[in-house]
Amino acid sequence: MTHHRPAAERPGARRIRNRRRALPAALVLAVAAAGTACGSDGPSRYSRTCGVVVDGSGSAAASRTGFDAEAKLRATLQKFLADSKCRKTSFAPITKVSAASKCQVSPLDLDPDGSKTADRERTRATMRAVALSNAVKLLHCAQKQEPGSDVLGGLSRIALARPSGEDASFHVLVVSDFDQADTDFRLGRQDLSTAAGRGRVIDGLLTSHGRPKLSGADLYPVGYGMKYGTDTARYERFDAFWTELLEGRVKAHVHSAYRR
Repeated sequence: MTHHRPAAERPGARRIRNRRRALPAALVLAVAAAGTACGSDGPSRYSRTCGVVVDGSGSAAASRTGFDAEAKLRATLQKFLADSKCRKTSFAPITKVSAASKCQVSPLDLDPDGSKTADRERTRATMRAVALSNAVKLLHCAQKQEPGSDVLGGLSRIALARPSGEDASFHVLVVSDFDQADTDFRLGRQDLSTAAGRGRVIDGLLTSHGRPKLSGADLYPVGYGMKYGTDTARYERFDAFWTELLEGRVKAHVHSAYRR
């Protein structure tokens, strides 16, 4: 029997054949990727819960001695909502008795279902504008109430909108000068000159007004301490008081990104 030895394979032919075999697999992956892109919902949906607190006290007025809460709200709210990728957003007022204030607006969904992919960013921008309009309405209502500034009560009220779960984030914009002044407590009359004195004042305030359930929440003050102007010594005592209360006792995270 005659045996025929196969012709020697040309150099490089095996590599070419292997590449040809690999092409269908690469093509399958490319087609799958294209299909995924075509079936995408576009921009990822927002899921974060946020809060907005507005101070309607006398010091919030657009006057020489006020911090002009409305102007600060208009300058910061929509940027805050966009930066934080807020979806469900709730609102709370600061009045003389914040917890019992009749001023309220309904929570908003800033990334609602049903929007076409191409229009999602436009829908979000529209809803952020609605949020600003509602926040201004809430501010105007608060400004018509009996003068006073229960900051702690406003924080406790927005805490009711916080989502459950240890890992749930909660970002809150607080448009206020933080000058606590209500029926039972006036910050301006307290001795804040020493750490021990501030500690006693904080103990009494939390006992009488309650502790806002904002541990782990991210707070963004706007207008914070503005009444002190260039009085550095008084501002430093004021800042030490609120830093100890909010970060030391309440265990919130306080940021200065929107502070004006």
